[in-house]
Amino acid sequence: MKISRHLVLIFFLVAFLFCFSASVCFAGNTGKLYILGMGPSGPELTAPRAIAVLEKADTILCSSRMQKRFWKHVDPNKVAFNPWEGIHGEEAGKLRKTDYQKWIARVEKQKKKIQTFVLQEIKNGKTVAMLDGGDPCVYGPSLYWLLKGFDDRYFEIIPGMSAFNAASAALKRPMTGENTQFVMLTAPFSLFGDSYEKADEVLQDLSKYKTTMVFYMALSSMDKLVEKFKKYYPPELPMAVVYYAGYLEKEQVLRSTLGTILDDLKKVDEKWLGLLIIGECAK
Repeated sequence: MKISRHLVLIFFLVAFLFCFSASVCFAGNTGKLYILGMGPSGPELTAPRAIAVLEKADTILCSSRMQKRFWKHVDPNKVAFNPWEGIHGEEAGKLRKTDYQKWIARVEKQKKKIQTFVLQEIKNGKTVAMLDGGDPCVYGPSLYWLLKGFDDRYFEIIPGMSAFNAASAALKRPMTGENTQFVMLTAPFSLFGDSYEKADEVLQDLSKYKTTMVFYMALSSMDKLVEKFKKYYPPELPMAVVYYAGYLEKEQVLRSTLGTILDDLKKVDEKWLGLLIIGECAK
């Protein structure tokens, strides 16, 4: 009886050591996906760690625009493909508005392609870098669309400076100053829905508090947004748009108010790349 117990213990010990050794060996041969926040403009506002990972990566997933922006650090021979192909850009943007379900089908197809590709690269011991603009965790399309449901064990995020950080610096105002009670980061479709038919009660409640509101992707629907705000806020409500936040030579700050913002926007040609900031810090 004693011998059999010892044999059982020895068997389990050997089995444990074998499994442990195998897992260590597998882990040593397993790669990783890095989602890199590349900042709002170029290398000068990108974390050094993100640049270091990018330069050492075996495989890179990025758009041609991102490749051009970081040409000193991106080996073109390592670029596998553009992960946003067919789901971002002018043509894809029109499709999203005219046939949302068809656009979603494209997203799902691209999502499956990317996750299958990345997982195989990881299993082959490769380090994969996916380049995302700004901070991937603040309206970053990588996490929101393409990597949704991807196993957390296989990837790491290196955060980057968001457009919010760069825009705050351009305004030269504290986002939490002037007795501000909280800062809200959102987008028109997040707060109001694509049709602007909801969230009036939220906006009405917000009007009772000192709030800094930061809207991503707002310029294309400013007329609808202004119409919403005029129900609950005075014309003197400070508003500012920071165009090309973080771009050294292109950055531009437009300060305005709720009552004049639509007329003031006509003075600037750019109709997309601008961050809207509302509150006392916009003065």
